[in-house]
Amino acid sequence: MPASATKKTTAHKQAKKAPVKRAAAKPVSKTTVRTKKTVAPEMRSFRAARVSEPFFTFRITHQTFYWLILAVIVVGLAAWVMSISIKVQHIYDQIDATNQSIYSLPTVSTHKAN
Repeated sequence: MPASATKKTTAHKQAKKAPVKRAAAKPVSKTTVRTKKTVAPEMRSFRAARVSEPFFTFRITHQTFYWLILAVIVVGLAAWVMSISIKVQHIYDQIDATNQSIYSLPTVSTHKAN
């Protein structure tokens, strides 16, 4: 055999990688693992909650401030819309007055009354 042929076969054998070894599988125990089962809440019919304080009790909370801010915004917008409506109505009144004065101008006659 030629020398080059033996070099190829030995180089080819060296290039092969060794097989990867896998870890041994863990044995499965034959005992069953018991987990805690969640207990479903007991179903009850509707019951009214106990009254903890009177209904008309006034207490300042965060919601009080939210409702106060909302009320101020609503009243402010209502006042703004009313002022715009009054201004527009005043413009209509001016237009009507101008039109009335144009149509009711006295006609000047050129004839002299005898």
